[in-house]
Amino acid sequence: MRIPGWPKGNASRKVLYLIVTATVVIFTLFYFVGYSHPWAEDPDFIEPRLTTVLLIFVFLVLALAVIVTIWAVLSAIRKKGKGEKKSNGVPVVLITTVILVFTVVLLAGSFLAGSSTAVQVNGKEYAEEGWLKAADMFVISSLVLMVLATAAVAFAAIRSYLNNRK
Repeated sequence: MRIPGWPKGNASRKVLYLIVTATVVIFTLFYFVGYSHPWAEDPDFIEPRLTTVLLIFVFLVLALAVIVTIWAVLSAIRKKGKGEKKSNGVPVVLITTVILVFTVVLLAGSFLAGSSTAVQVNGKEYAEEGWLKAADMFVISSLVLMVLATAAVAFAAIRSYLNNRK
C-alpha cells in the first residue's frame, strides 16, 4: 500500500512505529495504572482498570490485521491471475495455492485434534467445547508454523553457506 507523497516503504515503517508505540504505551498504562484494583465480585482476584482499553486495542489491531491480510491475498491473487504462472522461473501460483491449502488444512486439522477437556479458570470449570478447541487450534498451529519457519531458515542458511563455499 502506498500513501501519495510518501517514499516507497516509508508508509509501512511509520505504521509499524505507530503500532509499536501504541502497544508500549497501552501496556505500560495497563500495568502501572490501577493494575492491582480488586474485582468487585470477588476481592481475592484483581481486575486492572484498563482491561477494557487493552481488549479494545487488541481487537482493533486484530481486525486491522485480518482486513489487511484479506486485501493483500485478494490483490496478489488478482495480480497473479493476470500475469505469468512463473516469475523468474519460480512457480508463484503453485506456491501460493499450496500455502493457502496447507494453512486451511492445518487450521482444520488442529481444530479437530484439539482437546475439549474442561479446564479450571479462576477456580471455576470452563467447559465451552468450541472455544477450548479453538484455543488448542491456535496453539497447535502456531507451534507447527514456528517449527516449519525454523526449518526453512536453517535450510536457507545451510544452502547459502554451501553455495558460498563453492
